[in-house]
Amino acid sequence: MFRLCKIIFRLFLLVLITGGLLFCYARYIEPHMLQVKDVSIKSSSLSVEAENLKIAVFGDTHFSDYYSTEDFNKVLDAIGEMKPDMVVFTGDLIDHFDIYANDTGAISEKLAEIKAPYGKFAIFGNHDYGGGAENEYESIMEAGGFTVLKNEYHAIDELGIAIIGIDDVIIGYGEPSIASWGRPDYFNIVLSHAPDVIDEVQDYHVDLMISGHTHGRQINLKFFDDYILPPYGKKYIEGLYHFSNERESQLYVNPGIGMTKLPYRFLSTPELTCISLEREY
Repeated sequence: MFRLCKIIFRLFLLVLITGGLLFCYARYIEPHMLQVKDVSIKSSSLSVEAENLKIAVFGDTHFSDYYSTEDFNKVLDAIGEMKPDMVVFTGDLIDHFDIYANDTGAISEKLAEIKAPYGKFAIFGNHDYGGGAENEYESIMEAGGFTVLKNEYHAIDELGIAIIGIDDVIIGYGEPSIASWGRPDYFNIVLSHAPDVIDEVQDYHVDLMISGHTHGRQINLKFFDDYILPPYGKKYIEGLYHFSNERESQLYVNPGIGMTKLPYRFLSTPELTCISLEREY
């Protein structure tokens, strides 16, 4: 009996220590990591001029007491080393704007350090509407040199590329049907914070959609999906998806940088994505 109690105690101690280590990792280590992921997008719709174009993608920074502009320096350094031609921010800049105590001007200053010859583009996420951010988000991003596309179309004619930004569909005024503005002779990139919108735009000339929103679950345990995954982010969670439609559309879901609700990340490392466009002959 004494031996059994000793074994149970040791098992309990092992579980306690393991749990403590996992907690510390998810709270203090993984949230401050950064992986740079290279993704190749091949398409016959791509022009010769746009071949090998490099797009840096990041989003869901959720600036807060748990993620600061100092933490963001790691992302800036990685983008600087990447030397992208274009930059895309997929939304959700500040976690809760109404309780954010720091200077938003400091965020704009950091964003302004990012250089991209063909432009820096951003869309609204649901947190960019919530908490009083609706009237401030656009000015913060524009002060950082980003063009905010709010149900808008932007063409880079010399590359034969169109960028179509869909506004947030959860709290905002998103109109997925604007994806129909894509020209059949251009490579059309649709930006939508919420990835599940892809199911509403596949009948249009969409070559690539770039999204965020899901945080790659943030705490990447699939049996919690009903509780973790947000609206419009329950079907396409993370990474690259291919679709068998006329345009052979592709979707990339970036798992984001910061955190919301809980200051933890587990098996969902913050990611900066480097998308390289390749012409398929």
